[in-house]
Amino acid sequence: MLIVTQEPPPPGWVPPGAPAPGPPPPGQAPSQVRGLPPGYVPPAAVYGPPVHKPGVVALRPLALGDFFDGAFKTIRGNPAAMVGLAALVTTVFMVLPTVLTLLLAAAGHLTFDLRPSPASGEVSALDSAATSLMSGLGSLFGVFATVVLNGMLVHVVAEAVLGRRTSIGEAWRATRGRMPRLVGLTLLDVLMWTLLIAAPVLLAVLAGAQAGVGAGFLVGVPLVLVALACGLFLQVRFFQLAAPALVLERTGVRTALRRAGQLSRGQWWRLFGILLLTGLVVGVVGQVVAVPLALAGAAGPALFPGTAGALVMVLSSYLSHILVGAVTTPFMSAVTALQYVDQRIRKEGLDVELIAASQVAVPGPR
Repeated sequence: MLIVTQEPPPPGWVPPGAPAPGPPPPGQAPSQVRGLPPGYVPPAAVYGPPVHKPGVVALRPLALGDFFDGAFKTIRGNPAAMVGLAALVTTVFMVLPTVLTLLLAAAGHLTFDLRPSPASGEVSALDSAATSLMSGLGSLFGVFATVVLNGMLVHVVAEAVLGRRTSIGEAWRATRGRMPRLVGLTLLDVLMWTLLIAAPVLLAVLAGAQAGVGAGFLVGVPLVLVALACGLFLQVRFFQLAAPALVLERTGVRTALRRAGQLSRGQWWRLFGILLLTGLVVGVVGQVVAVPLALAGAAGPALFPGTAGALVMVLSSYLSHILVGAVTTPFMSAVTALQYVDQRIRKEGLDVELIAASQVAVPGPR
């Protein structure tokens, strides 16, 4: 008679067709549950509750790495609506300065001679002033290009948080009605900084006129430092999140400033730290792009005296504005928009609304 012996099953073995092991009942350790190996811990006990992430960032309070990672993912997922749009808008705003520069060059009033002759020194000085004015005009138009871009890119980032892609046309249709208010917000910001800086400078000039140059410096330097600190505080407290609030909540300028103040209350240092670090990154990248063009522009008057050299210098500065804006503005705008989302998640539970909105199917970009 043949006797067959069977070894006991290994620990944790579950017969075929038996229900899968689950978490232990209340009061019972995981290793005491039938069918689980000794020391087994359910995944939920290790990793915690699942995090909803329909788009570029998880819908929870964001950490520092989330801002940079979300900004890069938004740019990578929407290259046309981020980098392409930034290059397009900046180029459009540079058309008028470029036309004026070409007209001045054709009329012979654009020059930047490094060694003007005594006979033409006065004329060269006036023409060099016109050259500097054209370069400054490019910077001014670059500021307004950034205003338009910030509004349009905020909408792109908000859609990317929900896992949606946005075309250039959709971004423009969603934000074109906000542009006058964005310009007004920017002018108000410029006015604030102008008043804060002009007041101590004027007091320093008056003190210098009354008691000498030394007294003017003693009065002006501390006051300028205090004005800069006040301006920085107001910038982070009220203006940093105002543009996203104005675009996404479709409010006016005053309401956007009030909303920004509410969202930034108690979070100033956090917002300032992220802004400072982002500014450093953007500044380094901008210099990497701008320095070669600046060198090429500076070489223009040396290699081509007269109108040709000045034309090279001015046009290279315009090209620098376009390339730097196309590279840095999308990243800066994306981080700012994510800061707005983060503050609303922390203070208003926006993540619940975003989870619900992400589950609504919408038609993709055409």
